[in-house]
Parts: sequence; structure tokens; C-alpha cells
Amino acid sequence: MKRGEIFVLLLVMALAFGASQWLRGSRAPGSDAQGAALARLTAQQPLQMISSTTCRYCTQAREWMQAQGVRFEECFIEREEACRQRYLATGALATPTFVVGRSAVLGLDAPRLIELLQSVQPLQAPAASKPQ
Repeated sequence: MKRGEIFVLLLVMALAFGASQWLRGSRAPGSDAQGAALARLTAQQPLQMISSTTCRYCTQAREWMQAQGVRFEECFIEREEACRQRYLATGALATPTFVVGRSAVLGLDAPRLIELLQSVQPLQAPAASKPQ
């Protein structure tokens, strides 16, 4: 192969890779139905999202959840030591990491989060005792 052909091949490969990353990044992380289910399930029990300030997937997840009305609590591993410790305790390798009960989910996996939220019992206020 000649130098020019190698250059063209590398250029085409780079463009194809870049296009695939752009397309992958532009897709919504979940459907509207999944967003509605998450919004309903997080009405009583907010989702915990561990983020990084430089994570574009965190930004994408945050924007999608806000648009869908999903309640979530977000912390940043670079800003809060407790958040960083929680992140390390999950054994996760990247962000965003979602915590539901004792389970950690890497990335915004809406079907898995729905499944976990449905299995976790929401906290209930203690019953008022009746005077005797």
C-alpha cells in the first residue's frame, strides 16, 4: 500500500469512529415510557447518581432525567469525599453510577433501574400510636 492510500484509509476509519461516537452520544438513554416509570418510582424514593464533573454521559443522563421528571440526588466524586468513598465502595469503574438500595448500576440503564426500584420497599413513616 502506498502512503497516500494508508492516509486515506486511516482518515476514513477515524471519520467512521467519530460518527459512531457522535450517533451513540446523541441517542436518548431511555424511552419516554421508561422515563415515566422512573418518574413514578422516584416520586417517593429519589435515585442516587454518582457523577464526575468531566463525564459527558453524566450530563446526558442528568438532562434526560430532568426532562422526564425523574427525582434524583447527584453527587460529584471530585467535589465530595463522601461521594468518592461511596463510589469506591460500589466497585464501579466509571460514571455515572446509580445506587438503588445495595445495588449499583453503571450507566443509565433505565430497564435495570426500574427493576431495582420496583424491588426496593420505599421508606414509610412510623405509624402513629393510638392513645389508650
